[in-house]
Amino acid sequence: MTTLDMTPKTRSFPRLGLHIDRRFLPVIGTLATLLAMLVIGELRYGQGDRTFVSMKLFSNLLVDNSYLLVLAVGMTFVILTGGIDLSVGAVVALVGLVAAQLFIAGAPLPVVLLVCVLIGTACGLIIGILVQVFDIQPFIASLAVMFLARGLANVVSVQSLSITNESFAALAGWSITFGEGKSLWRINASMIIAIGVLALGFYLLHYTRFGRTVYGLGAGDSGQAVRLMGLSAARTKVLVYVVSGTCAGIAGILFALYTKSGFNLTGIGMELDAIAAVVIGGTLLAGGYGFVAGTGVGVLVYGLIQVMIAREGLDSWWTKVFIGAVLLAFVVLQRAISSRKE
Repeated sequence: MTTLDMTPKTRSFPRLGLHIDRRFLPVIGTLATLLAMLVIGELRYGQGDRTFVSMKLFSNLLVDNSYLLVLAVGMTFVILTGGIDLSVGAVVALVGLVAAQLFIAGAPLPVVLLVCVLIGTACGLIIGILVQVFDIQPFIASLAVMFLARGLANVVSVQSLSITNESFAALAGWSITFGEGKSLWRINASMIIAIGVLALGFYLLHYTRFGRTVYGLGAGDSGQAVRLMGLSAARTKVLVYVVSGTCAGIAGILFALYTKSGFNLTGIGMELDAIAAVVIGGTLLAGGYGFVAGTGVGVLVYGLIQVMIAREGLDSWWTKVFIGAVLLAFVVLQRAISSRKE
């Protein structure tokens, strides 16, 4: 009879007197990477009273990547089960255009926000049903929904649509500022929503029956051990895609708040950015190992890579080259750390 092994696997460091659960090693590697980048950034870009590491830096990282953080949280749930969701970037584009068109039609802000979130939820539900009920591979199922969402975005509009609704503009422009001058930093609505989604994801994964089932599905036995433990494998497999789709809907709203527009080519490659952030955060693509808090750190690392490369004044195409190389190194490093045996 198959059982789910929940026994912590530790790696010992006798000289330091440490015994670390092997599940935490990838996240520790991510934190070490973030710390190293901050130190390098401070040494290279900090001059006199101008420091690189500051609240302004972290504020800007969250402002610029709040949508990516929400996408990555949803993607973490899917990847933990051993699945994948390639539709999220297309959903972001669809949500932005639908929001713009609804505002043009005179719909109120609450209705627009609800419809946009439900669009993401519906896309996730379709993928979940295809994966669980029709036994279609997650890659194929999410690819089909990606084409569906991208096609619908083109149906809504092939041109960029500006969002000029006053209520939406007020929400996009709302912020609380701290400090003054060059040390000024802020908290805006997108940051609050993104951090709230991260906190909710952390609670669901680590303090609920649903979260235990998500980890169990990543054990690699097609959910057999989960079923033997009396947990609902089928329902959970559908729900993780619903979570991912809902997060994509929320991320679409946050990206629209960031750009104040909708465009059918928005989000191309965004699903890969989310996957990269999740893997950098220590979650294995094979499933079963990872933490949503690590995903949050992974998004910071990802954003910091972009900031540091921009500080070097490199052309955009060089930025992509370096980001690709560094992300590949992170993936290999995290895989090597998590695969080490005692």
